[in-house]
Formats: sequence, structure tokens, C-alpha cells
Amino acid sequence: MSTSPHGRRAAARPRALTLRTPTPAPASDSARRSTGGRRAAPSGRSRPVARPAVARRFTPRDGLAALAMTFAGGLLFVTSVPALAITATAEAPVNNVYEPVVADEIVAAPQQLEPAADAGPVALAPEAYAVEAAPPPIQSSVASLGTVSLVKSDAIVWPVVDPSRTSSGFGPREAPCAGCSTNHDGVDFTPGAGTPVMSIADGVVVLATENGGGLGVNVEVQHNIDGELITSSYAHMQYGSLAVTVGQQVTAGQQLGLVGSTGQSTGPHLHLEMFGADGVRFDGMAWLHARLG
Repeated sequence: MSTSPHGRRAAARPRALTLRTPTPAPASDSARRSTGGRRAAPSGRSRPVARPAVARRFTPRDGLAALAMTFAGGLLFVTSVPALAITATAEAPVNNVYEPVVADEIVAAPQQLEPAADAGPVALAPEAYAVEAAPPPIQSSVASLGTVSLVKSDAIVWPVVDPSRTSSGFGPREAPCAGCSTNHDGVDFTPGAGTPVMSIADGVVVLATENGGGLGVNVEVQHNIDGELITSSYAHMQYGSLAVTVGQQVTAGQQLGLVGSTGQSTGPHLHLEMFGADGVRFDGMAWLHARLG
């Protein structure tokens, strides 16, 4: 009994799908002649007609694209190839660049000293040398201080910074004021009021007073100059400018006071007197020039 196909589609049995390529039958001689020697297209499908290829023109944009591709490929190669692969063909062994650095260890071989057979102690002759003893200090007797020990002074300086400005030299002169001497016992320096007055050498202060009579504010310092007792006197300094006291040790260039016009004076100046152990005054300017130039 057969089932009617009406009302419901009959279920079809599945079939295996097999693709077969049709093999064209050989064309007959009459068919070849009618197509001009060409094989006729199979029935049921049209054969596409081949079109001639058109040549494409090369543009600058194509060159830039090729250059960019080349650069990208080289960069990829450099960054991806390990350093060891580059040196894989080296003749000498290459250290692994990824290994940690190990400090070199240096082992010193022990040293040995073998003296010669004839080696022995050698007696050296003592070298001759001379010892120069320091000169003994000068012992000076000062009324207010007693015995004063004066060590030799190694330095001598000018009593003011600018010794070129003077008003009166040592020796005979015309008296500049009533009561002034016609025989000048010292040298008058005129560097300006308030200029520092300095000790000409190392020594000991034996007088420091603001009541020096005609010398006004006056300081006296005793020195040991090459074993000779020398006294320097600084007069007419300003009131209140005394910077030292009696018995004080001073050095060359140390400030004693300031240039003034105290005592018997006609204007601001430093009156410098110099004398030896006998008390006789001498030309202090000539003495200083002989030692300082």
C-alpha cells in the first residue's frame, strides 16, 4: 500500500553527496572546424572570455611603502635576535653577556729574599753638622719694671703705613713754634690724623702715658736689634688712643696708638725718636732706610 504524497511531504532518505567533475567529450572534427580549431565550451555553462592584462604604473607611494616595510623588518630582526646569535660564528669563545660579572681574584705569590753571600753591615761615617746657639737676650734695667729681658727681634717695619710724608727731619732746623727746639731730636711723619702708629720691632713697652709734657701722649718701646739695645719713642698721639700698657710684650707692626697733635705740636703728626743704651738720639729715618730700603 502506497502512502499519498498529498497533505504531507514525504520524507526523503538522505543521500550521500558526491561531487563529480564532468569530463568534456572530445569534440568532433566538424565541431572543431566550426569553432576555428578551438574546443567548444561544454553545454549548459558559458566559458568566460579572457581579457588582456593591463600593466600597472609604479608610483612614489609604492616606493615609500616598500622602504617602510624594509625598515620594519630590519627593526624586528635586530630586536628579536639575541646578542649571542650574532657572535655564534666567532672564532674565539665569547662570554655570555647575561652571566653576572665575577670579580677577578688575584693571588700574590710569596716573595723570597736571598742575601748575597758577601752581604754584611756597613759602617756609615757620622755626618758633621754645626749647632748655632741663639743669642742671649739683653737684660735691661727699667726703673718702673726692674730687669727686662729682651729677645732679638727678627723683623723691622715702618712706624706708619706711608712713611714718605714727613714735615721735619732729624738735626738742625728753624723752630716751628715758640718753645720748639732748633735741633730736632727725631723725625716727624705726617700720614694724617687718626692714622695707626706701629712698633718698629719686637720689644717691651717701658713707657705709656698721656702726660708726656711737650711729647704729649707718648709710648716708649725697648728692642734687641742684633744684640744692641735700641729704644723707640712715639709722641704727640691722640688722647684715648693708647693701645698698650707698661711691661707689655709687643711685636713688629703692632698698633700702639693713633696719630694726633698732643703736647707741644703745631699739627697732627708722629714724632719718632730713637736712641741707644747711652741715651743719645740718632737719625731714625736713616736707620730705618738702611734696613728697609
